[in-house]
Amino acid sequence: MAIIEYEKNGKKVFKVYVQFRGKTIKRLRVQKVVYNIESLAVARREERRIIKELAEKLAKTEGKGLLWSEVLFRWENAACCGHLGKKLNRFTINDHVNRLRKYTAPWLDLIASDLNKGDGRRILSYAESLGAKCGLLNKIKSSINLVYNWGAEEGLISGINLSGKSPVYGLGFEDDEEKMKPILTLDEVRKFLLEAKIQTHPWYPIWAFAVLTGMRSGELMALEWGDVDEKNGIIRVSKSYNKRLQSTKCPKNGTWRNVDINSQLAGIIADLKRSRMNETNVLPQFPEWKYGQGGNVIRMFLERIGIKKDIVFHTLRACFATHLLSTGVEPLKVMRMGGWSDLKTFQIYLRMSGVDVRGVAEGLDVIPDLGVLDNVVRLR
Repeated sequence: MAIIEYEKNGKKVFKVYVQFRGKTIKRLRVQKVVYNIESLAVARREERRIIKELAEKLAKTEGKGLLWSEVLFRWENAACCGHLGKKLNRFTINDHVNRLRKYTAPWLDLIASDLNKGDGRRILSYAESLGAKCGLLNKIKSSINLVYNWGAEEGLISGINLSGKSPVYGLGFEDDEEKMKPILTLDEVRKFLLEAKIQTHPWYPIWAFAVLTGMRSGELMALEWGDVDEKNGIIRVSKSYNKRLQSTKCPKNGTWRNVDINSQLAGIIADLKRSRMNETNVLPQFPEWKYGQGGNVIRMFLERIGIKKDIVFHTLRACFATHLLSTGVEPLKVMRMGGWSDLKTFQIYLRMSGVDVRGVAEGLDVIPDLGVLDNVVRLR
């Protein structure tokens, strides 16, 4: 706050400058400047009026709650300290925070409780303008919902909009066309594994394990000999290797499960036992695998044997589910063995295998039998 004397056109005049900073919202600042005041007495009255005006404005603004940037900052601190109930690892926290700092930048200096559906639509359009596609837009929505709902529960976002929900809650995207992911046919899988075995490719046992068990990449990487029960013909999947944390953790859905060892997998295990019995891990630990380059290795090999498909390592898990379903195995058993807990996610494999519609149209008898038709004509 200041009253400053200066000259204008040879005449002495005054300027009043008043600024307040927020008490609870540290980054919040309100200020006002008035020029060309003719006397000091008038300048003092104007100063008192501005002080009152800005104090009321600041109190009203702070009463609404924190800025979106402050809510995000406090969520990050709470997450890092493990105060969110479900502990998040530092990489997941960084993903949420970096995503929101980049794609909700226009919100950072706005009061969180003032944000509405219109702001939500504009922020998603802003993210699209930065190149975000449907998959990333869904992640941005999830991050916004996560932080906003936490802020509301903690009372950091007061006087919430009429809906009482996140500004992006319920918003969809135009580009939500479902695209069928590439998958290897059963003949292609057979050719793939046969060529890999003939050529003694070092990745052959890893690929065969993935197709025969449906285990995720991290679960295969963490598989140890103590998890293989040959006597009862099962593999116990209880851990998974996290590439980012470079450590083992629980499987994706948080529960352990059993995987059946069929006769083909038993032969592969026997071969591995002879060459890797003194190792802790069942499967070889290639650097490319540990650093997430397993898909590149598969694509290069497939192209070399004449199969040109843009697949990833996870595609082998999809092959396991799709081709097992097509043989008539109950979907519930496939889900249990593969570790799927969400039926909605598993539906895609049911559709890809065709078992959800197989035989449905068999009773639709509309094409006339020519033999019967000839008899009808002769009778007439």
